[in-house]
Amino acid sequence: MDQEGPSPRHLDVVGVLTRYESGFIKLLSQRTGWDENQLEALGLCPGRDAGAALQPLRRIHAHLREPGPERLLVLHLEEVQWAAQATLRFGLDFQAQVGRSLGELRGALLLFYPGAAAHPAELLLSGPGLAREQSICPGRGSRYLVLGAAGASVTRSSERLSFEATLVIRHRGEGGTPLTPTEAQQLLFGSDDKCFTRMTPVLLLLARSWQEEVALGPSPYLSADGVLDVAPYPQLSPPQPEPEELPSPTAPSQGNTSSPAPGASSQFLGILTQFIRQVLSPPSPSSEPPTQPSSQHWLDFQVMETLPHQLLNLSEEAALERLVQSEEPSVLLFPQDSGAVLEQHLGGWQPEGTVLQLLLGKLQAVIQELRDIPAFQANTGLFQHLLSFCYYPPGPGQAQSEQRPPGSGKLHTLLLLKALQTVRARWQERRKVLRQNRSARHQAHCRLQELTIDLRDRKFIVMPTVYAANNCEGPCKLPLSTRVPSYHSHTVLLLGMQERGSPLQRAPCCVPVRYSDQLIISLSAEGLEIRKFPNMVAEECGCR
Repeated sequence: MDQEGPSPRHLDVVGVLTRYESGFIKLLSQRTGWDENQLEALGLCPGRDAGAALQPLRRIHAHLREPGPERLLVLHLEEVQWAAQATLRFGLDFQAQVGRSLGELRGALLLFYPGAAAHPAELLLSGPGLAREQSICPGRGSRYLVLGAAGASVTRSSERLSFEATLVIRHRGEGGTPLTPTEAQQLLFGSDDKCFTRMTPVLLLLARSWQEEVALGPSPYLSADGVLDVAPYPQLSPPQPEPEELPSPTAPSQGNTSSPAPGASSQFLGILTQFIRQVLSPPSPSSEPPTQPSSQHWLDFQVMETLPHQLLNLSEEAALERLVQSEEPSVLLFPQDSGAVLEQHLGGWQPEGTVLQLLLGKLQAVIQELRDIPAFQANTGLFQHLLSFCYYPPGPGQAQSEQRPPGSGKLHTLLLLKALQTVRARWQERRKVLRQNRSARHQAHCRLQELTIDLRDRKFIVMPTVYAANNCEGPCKLPLSTRVPSYHSHTVLLLGMQERGSPLQRAPCCVPVRYSDQLIISLSAEGLEIRKFPNMVAEECGCR
């Protein structure tokens, strides 16, 4: 902020500030009073009760003059419908950690950039989303139009704020004649002749900050004063001795649907571990052989804990439903003797209703997709044994079991779903990489390559034993391949300069441009924990 004083003050903003909002903030921060000329610049009517707009305006003005613990939020227009009433919808998306730090919302102000009014006169505005009926007096000196918004109309979630207002605009005199949609559009959406576009409104909010109550993970971004927040880099662990194999369970027949005996969770984890290893590492060569992890790529789980991540609590039904809906590859990480602990903490976990239906529907869908994989077909008997530990309805033509697995059967269903989703993701990624490599056999270009990291650990049961991080390899040069759609004009410009021999300190490189998340499902003394690590798997490559 351009303010006088020994040190500059910084404004904490969540959202995007265009040059229109920046101009308004600069103008408002320089205000010292509210005389008639200043009210005219904001489209307010001198002598009228303008408290609905002045109250949030003064609050934002005070914050700009002396920034406190609050944050300024900027919600941009996402949709507008022009009819007898103008319906405006605003939104702001942010990371969940930002949403958790936002407290009480206050000072809601609608900001418009008006166009030339055909007949400048006093207008009345009312409708849902406004604090109350308000008057505006757009004139030649009106650079902005401000309206007090109803803060209670703002809907919020962990990663989004939304606001909707329906405006009825009519003349105060002339029998209260309403403005036509064309007149309302010309009034509220002024044109920017330099950019050949219209200036769309925003909703400004102030939110109390609850940062002191939120423990944020290490940030990979530059802080406001230019100092880098450093997160420990994951060090590669030395190769460890091969973990002891779990005792192989007795292979049952495919029709085995009897209820498991006590200690079922230990048996279930042992069979699930063996099943995943055999499906992802089939003993016989196939037409699509899996890529074995390099012996020098090892990941330390303790160091991985220091990376920014989200922790989901399975006691919250919304978090559980989000976990069931997610498609991110998962890694199951359990201590060797975790069966008894799993039953102790979560043996009575019994989701019902929508969550249970969603869980079973997802499991049925992923099983159907994996049936055609040869390695899956070769281990059908082992898979049927897994199902006998789970809460799972019989398929067509199968008899209903007299007893369903008690206790932790539904938890086993969730763990099986996440494991199968990981198997599906690994095979889909493997096929995509193989197709790219076959098509690019005689044409080198920037493309995705499979890179796996070994996750085996002596103290834990890890499923699967490898983590597919992937990487990008290949040259960036003209002409760019049509198989690399993710590039920008800036990249083409730099490549052209490089072709002409112009020196570049850094030539365009082949890098990941799209990532997916990685879930780590682990068992601790507190129970089952789900950690979501964002941007852990490279999905697409491009030249930058």
